[in-house]
Amino acid sequence: MTNANRTVFDLDRIGGRKALSEVIDQVLAAGEEALQHYRKGNANHYENKPDHSPVTIADRAIEQRLRGFLLARFPQIGFLGEESGEVGMGERKMRFIVDPIDGTRAFIRGLQTWSVIVGLEADGEPVLAVVFMPAAGNLYVAVKGEGAFGNGKPLRVSAIDSLQLALVSHGGLNQFTSTGFERVLPALAGASYSQRGFADFDGHRTVLHGNADAMLDPGVKPWDLCATAVLVREAGGTMTSFEGEHTIYGGSALISNGLIHQQLLDIISRSKEPESIGQTG
Repeated sequence: MTNANRTVFDLDRIGGRKALSEVIDQVLAAGEEALQHYRKGNANHYENKPDHSPVTIADRAIEQRLRGFLLARFPQIGFLGEESGEVGMGERKMRFIVDPIDGTRAFIRGLQTWSVIVGLEADGEPVLAVVFMPAAGNLYVAVKGEGAFGNGKPLRVSAIDSLQLALVSHGGLNQFTSTGFERVLPALAGASYSQRGFADFDGHRTVLHGNADAMLDPGVKPWDLCATAVLVREAGGTMTSFEGEHTIYGGSALISNGLIHQQLLDIISRSKEPESIGQTG
């Protein structure tokens, strides 16, 4: 399965490389602020939102910080955040899409796999990604057409072209059961060489580094996927919904090296078909 159009995003639309550097600096600073909450144990104070996902003081504080900066620095660009929703889109052709703390459950439990995520969508397509994992000290940056980088080093997906040889990662098991994809799991276990659970962006980056050959991630939102879409495609991989659409709005994500993408789409499709009912002659 081929990637989407590989034309280069014109950074002058947001103010050039200086503007990109400012966004990176703000994401790093936001990550350091979140890290202070993390170290002080503020993550222990959380509440559940209507969808039963947790939210902490840090989630709201980091989103407020990033929203304030982005809307002030880029008044021509809209904003969509997990915690505060959409601001100032109107007729604008671009918007930043932000997950202030991706992996809040990991954040709460003291794991190092949470991230601060900022993506940019232009004309309906993800074009820029800045992801910082403060506790792990990892920074990921990509601009459409310019490649993907982790801590300044180029990222490249794996070259495994057979699902029988592939390591496939997946999100939380309840994401599969709550979205009707529970039958994908045993099918995946029988078809692939190895399976591992890595939630949130931490799972996405296993594909970016070539440590895993694909990740299945149901039950996800645009703020989970905008930055990942840019990074994966720029690292030579493919990201679609479980239905095979190149979108961040499909509610699911299949992230792969591209070579085994169709094999996995076929498994997903077959797993969603109604189970056959025996008939007597």
